[in-house]
Amino acid sequence: MLIFLLTVFACTSVLAQDTTKTRPEYLPKIFGILKTKVEYDLDNSLMRFVVRNARFGALGKINEYMSYKIEIDLSDEGVMKMLDAYVKFDPVKNLSFYMGQRKIPFSSDYMRSPADNIFANRSFLSKYINYGMRDIGFYAEYDVPCQIPVRIVVGAVNGTGNNNPQWISRPNLVARVSAGGNEGLRATGNFYYGEQDFKQNLVMVGAELRYARGPLFIETEYVARNWDDTISLRQQDDGLYIHSYYNFITKNRMIKMITPTARYDLIGSTLFNGNTDATRFTCGLNVGFDTKQFYSEIRLNYENYFKSLLPIHTDKLTLEFIARF
Repeated sequence: MLIFLLTVFACTSVLAQDTTKTRPEYLPKIFGILKTKVEYDLDNSLMRFVVRNARFGALGKINEYMSYKIEIDLSDEGVMKMLDAYVKFDPVKNLSFYMGQRKIPFSSDYMRSPADNIFANRSFLSKYINYGMRDIGFYAEYDVPCQIPVRIVVGAVNGTGNNNPQWISRPNLVARVSAGGNEGLRATGNFYYGEQDFKQNLVMVGAELRYARGPLFIETEYVARNWDDTISLRQQDDGLYIHSYYNFITKNRMIKMITPTARYDLIGSTLFNGNTDATRFTCGLNVGFDTKQFYSEIRLNYENYFKSLLPIHTDKLTLEFIARF
């Protein structure tokens, strides 16, 4: 399968060269992410080696109005999956339309690629509350031309999950509004409504705050999810995290960046009433071997669980290698 995909991408690039000799910016860009790790379970004295992700894809422009992205993961927790597969249309400045499959634009932490996740293991929000929110649909994205950058995204999706184009009576709806740029303070609100397996009248709301200035990054996010179960009882769960890092730039020939990281996250039925299912503190050290962050790194993480109702939540040490191209 991998050989077939590599051959397709290679042939596409060769064929494209004839039509893009005077337009090199339209040549496909091949990219990939490889994430491997070894974990040690401190509670049970067990260890394992894992290939967490082996992603491969291509993105590019057809012309000044239309572009595309395709991506697969050869090992998403041991399973091969089609990920992004969409066409993007930019009819005028600041306005874009997407049609196809991608992560639903809900939660900054969930939308990050595996290399950008900062930590070896994802937050509770990404792993449990936002899990499965990659879907096929249509999105409109608009950047409001004002002094403070504002981005508005609205969309409609099947609600049936990754690569599962079932017939539906009505689509699920999503909206996301961000105010602020890559530097300084940024606030974001998220909304999602529809249905999922065994969840009727699903409503998800989320709020984010992020501050970035030079080498400092700090972000917090809260998400609440409500739905009716199969016997029409109203259920709820929610989650919260705060994480941060600081980049120390070095002049070493091999090591370009040293980044201490820290995260506190929790999940439960009603956090503000004290009903938590799991609470965790994670600290780590990322060592970067490239001037671009998240491209060539070794990460060491320690996870300490203060509370956990699931046996898979154990205190861990994780050593992770990241390679991105």
